Amino acid sequence: MRDKSAGAAERPGPTQYFGVVGAHGGAGTSTITRWLDPDGSGGTFELNKGSQLPPHYIPVVVCRSTAFGLAHAVQFIGGWHPEVPRPYLVVVRDAPLRLPRSAGYRMKAIRPRVLGIAEVPYLVRLREVDTPADGLDHRAVQKAARALRRQLGLPE
Repeated sequence: MRDKSAGAAERPGPTQYFGVVGAHGGAGTSTITRWLDPDGSGGTFELNKGSQLPPHYIPVVVCRSTAFGLAHAVQFIGGWHPEVPRPYLVVVRDAPLRLPRSAGYRMKAIRPRVLGIAEVPYLVRLREVDTPADGLDHRAVQKAARALRRQLGLPE
């Protein structure tokens, strides 16, 4: 997982509260929500587009690493309301391949509008599980989830 972050001075203080929203259907929002709140304590929840973000929550936008996914993320974040805190962008790899050129370009273009960009690696184990919670039983998934939580400032 790689972090392509904005400057550290722009980051909010550590929080355990995240509102996760998908830039498009099938982005991996449920999985990322579970990774950020593995014990289900309620510090992180899925938001629907247009839902209100509670105070002290940091928004997280999730998309796939396809041209389609990044186009939707750019469009969604481009229309971000100025009174809502800037989001993190989590890009979930859809294949063990290089990013399409247009997706890489869109990631560079959106970087100034987000707190940071985290890329979740392609994990074949996620294709084999019935629920996001089941995925956390696998070592590679646990490692990726820990790395994502660390990048978003969550304590170990």
